[in-house]
Amino acid sequence: MRMAADDPPAVVLGGGIAGLAAARLLARHYPRVVVLERDVRTDCGDPESAFGTWQRPGVPQFRHSHAFLARLRLVLLAHLPELLDRLRALGVRELGLAEIAPPGITLAHEDGDEEVVLLACRRATFEWALRECVRMRPGIELREGVSVAGLSASRRDGRRPTVDGVRLADGAVLPAALVVDATGRRSRGPEWLRAIGAAPARELCADTGMFYYTRFYRLHRGRAPRGTTGLVAGDLGWVKVAIFPGDRASFSISVGAPVDDPSLHGLSDPARFEAFLRAFPAVAPWRARAVSTPIDGPATPVLVMGQLRNRLRRFVDRDGPVATGFFTIGDAAYHSNPVYGRGSTFALVQAALLDEALGRYPRDLTAAARFLDRESERELRPFWEAAVAGDRRTLGARGGPKVTDPRAWLLGLAEGAFGWFFDRGMLPASRVDAAIFRALMRIFNMLEPPERLFTDAGLLVRALPVLARVLRGDGPPPLFPVVTREWALSRLARAAGE
Repeated sequence: MRMAADDPPAVVLGGGIAGLAAARLLARHYPRVVVLERDVRTDCGDPESAFGTWQRPGVPQFRHSHAFLARLRLVLLAHLPELLDRLRALGVRELGLAEIAPPGITLAHEDGDEEVVLLACRRATFEWALRECVRMRPGIELREGVSVAGLSASRRDGRRPTVDGVRLADGAVLPAALVVDATGRRSRGPEWLRAIGAAPARELCADTGMFYYTRFYRLHRGRAPRGTTGLVAGDLGWVKVAIFPGDRASFSISVGAPVDDPSLHGLSDPARFEAFLRAFPAVAPWRARAVSTPIDGPATPVLVMGQLRNRLRRFVDRDGPVATGFFTIGDAAYHSNPVYGRGSTFALVQAALLDEALGRYPRDLTAAARFLDRESERELRPFWEAAVAGDRRTLGARGGPKVTDPRAWLLGLAEGAFGWFFDRGMLPASRVDAAIFRALMRIFNMLEPPERLFTDAGLLVRALPVLARVLRGDGPPPLFPVVTREWALSRLARAAGE
């Protein structure tokens, strides 16, 4: 049931992807929605201008690589079709299974293949298009340059607080029918809740052990290098390297370096970054002079993003929400290693779940909060845990901390065993077996849960012959050729001496 026009508005904190999507869907339930965003974005006529001029200190990943997975696209089709239409009109490409399949794999169409479609898009383009859709929507007010200081709340009979407004940095209080925290991984939500006497959120954290370098480029002829196919990404244990296709013939290259490897700490220098990329045969063709150029010329920066942790926060416990009327979505709730490209998809999935929660329980914000928490755990928690497990394996390969808890040791042993099988069986098999490739792509795109990899007997059996080939030394060649740390560092040293 929609609220009356003179009732307090729904208030969204944060005007990034999560906040804008939430605002657009909240407009189905509330006649007034107010979005509060700390950064100021100038109104501009196209996403290219947004990429070049928008300053987003509140979103450090704004000009880093982004993946817009198939699950996100399905949310757009179901809930925000006008956004998908706008992205298509801007030239954003939709990459189906056939376009990302490894060479040598022939895919006969199967039911469900039409779901596995990624969007080749920069973050700036996606955010600009979403912001335009929101700005055109009656009943949504976008206030930028506004800082939030906290929450206002009331209590009845000693019960848990009910959030009824937002305290602004200028001292004003904005009444609210509900408040959605979409302020990202730097959210101060737990601090604000403590200030109103709410119970603490439940929080899980795990280090990624990585920081990232990213640089953007433009293809000269709008085409990928001749002879390249599929997705270009490699996890070599000592470093992660990936190419992310973008819109308008753009692409980005990201390098994930371990925080404890000082030899890789200087890649923010463009000359060193380019010399490092030339060490990788899968990447070097993309940076040939006839193929691409840095998107803003030689001055194009190499951006750095660090202090990254996998963090999960839940604001509902067995007694209900810690504060009625307060909802958290996106990176403020589920934040995982950016290398897996799930942040935007997590945000859109939770915005859609919040929409469903309010549709099911229009008069009961407690029940709506329980629904959002329960469904987020069902839909997102497995992928968050998979990210943590992947990072734990990477950290363990470099000599992680000792494990003294027997249960944790057993869990680590199981993860290690499956990781061993995945690296030597499943992953190589995906380069030659269409069924395994299709399954991995559905899981990567969040269309099926990660556990399918070790519960689907058919996939396990199909991977065994490839595992045997790998163990005897004649496995399928990797799509991303192995490069040793020593070789890459020697290329850096050679470039420094030239």
